[in-house]
Formats: sequence, structure tokens, C-alpha cells
Amino acid sequence: MDLNFYIVDDDKSIRKVLQNIICQFNLGDVVGDADNGIDAIEDIKKLNPDIVLIDLLLPGIDGITIVSKIRECNMNTHFIMISQVTSKEMISKAYTKSIEFFINKPINVIEVRAVIDKVKERLKMQQVIKSFEKAFSSISEFQKYTGVKDNSIITDKDRLKKILSQLGVNGEAGSNDIIEMIVILLEEDNIARNNLLHQKMSQLYVLLSERYSEVYDMSLNTRTIEQRIRRAMNKALSNLANLGIEDYSNEIFVKYSSVLFNFKEVRKQMDYARGKSSCGGKINVKKFIEGIIVELKM
Repeated sequence: MDLNFYIVDDDKSIRKVLQNIICQFNLGDVVGDADNGIDAIEDIKKLNPDIVLIDLLLPGIDGITIVSKIRECNMNTHFIMISQVTSKEMISKAYTKSIEFFINKPINVIEVRAVIDKVKERLKMQQVIKSFEKAFSSISEFQKYTGVKDNSIITDKDRLKKILSQLGVNGEAGSNDIIEMIVILLEEDNIARNNLLHQKMSQLYVLLSERYSEVYDMSLNTRTIEQRIRRAMNKALSNLANLGIEDYSNEIFVKYSSVLFNFKEVRKQMDYARGKSSCGGKINVKKFIEGIIVELKM
């Protein structure tokens, strides 16, 4: 799969490093680059690259604004954000604007390759899905004609359970909480969902507690819900780190290590598991939830 890349960063050395990585490992072709947002927007519209590697903080127009303007054009470009920023609010905002992944500065070759491979995997999957949709459309027309109905519908809950099973946490009490919380978010439209994701997590814990009471006639306080969710996510981080230690190219490790967790924290957990560090990586509940929603939307 030949991909075209465009790089946006005001640091010339960063642009050069990224270009060298892409060329050295035959990841695709770099069709252009820019050191500012105004030139980047015009170039991206003209060149229509498959993947844009973009700095969060740029002179004039920031990376999030650039992504928003390109999205308004309904282009199928995928964005990978590069940043040293650690602000949870800004990172969360970037994800709501359809950023695929974050790459942390300073640039790490392994991380860049892993993230790009993940995006390439998504592009391939989208092509497969489109071919399936065409096939299913034909099947649907045939079923309407013959009166045959298909009862094997895969729900969001089914897909959620599969993801959590891949992470090895299906048996955790918190996995049910994660599923119900995401269902609450998926029931909302995009604007309401984004508003909820910009709230403190405590607000989502309250909504989940209310859902348990109203729908399942269960009484669970928010503190218990939070502890169960964090316990499940910590176990997922640990399981993922162990997969990476055994095989850095493991499909599950590559697929989820950046989208559900900060890759830097996954590396910390790997060092902890190897006995090279006294503390493991940390989870970000909101990033985990947002990452799964991104997976479900694919």
C-alpha cells in the first residue's frame, strides 16, 4: 500500500528526521512539507495526502485548527499529531477533532514506525470495510427480494467486548463499567458526546451510577465505579506491556499501545515489568475511553 505523507512542523530538523524515517523504512512518499499553518492548509487541499504528520503548536495557526479546516473539506486525510504538550485538555481537544494518534517529542523511530503502521492498518481496514459494504448492500437487496432476514447483527457491545477481550480484561468488573460508560457516550450525538468528554470524569461516573440505578436497579457509588474502571485499565496496560516485551510487532500491542494509552507510559510499564524501573506506567481514563470510541467508529 503506497501512501503519500505531508509534514507540518516549524522545526526544520524535525521535518527532516520524519522524512528520513519515512524514506529509510519505505513507509511511503513525502509529497510536501510546511513550517506554518497557512501554507500547510493550501498544500494539503491541493496534494490530498493520505497521512499528515502535524505539530500541535505552530506559528499563526495551530495544528488543531488546521485539522478542523481540512475536515470541513470532507477530505479523507489521516492526521498524526506531534507534540511535547502534556496538557490533558489540549490533547483531549485534539482527539475530538479526529486526530488519529500522538507522537511525543523528542522523536522516537520505533514509536513513529509503530504509529504509522497503525494508521496504514486502518486505511487497509477501511478499504476492506468499503468492499464489505458493497457486498452487504447486494446481499441486502437480495434479502429484500427473497424475504430472507439476517439475524447475525454485531452490536457496539459485541465489538467492545472483543476489544476488552483482546486486552485480557473481560473478566474484570471494571470492564462492564467501561462498556456501559461507552454505551452512554454512543447514545449521544457528536456534539453532546464531545461536551461530555470535556467534562471531568467524575461527571461520567455519576451518569453511569444513575444508569445502573435506573436501567439495572443496581446501587453503585461513583468511587467504586472509578476504582473498578482504573483497576481494569491498569491490568490492560500491564497485559499490553507484556505483549510488547514478548513481541514488539505483536498485532494487539501495535494496535492499542498508542490509541488507548500514552506510548511513553506503555514503555514505562515495560521497563517496570523487566525490573528496570521502580514504578510502572500511568493510565489516562479519558484517553482510553476516547480511543475505544475511535476504534468503534472505524
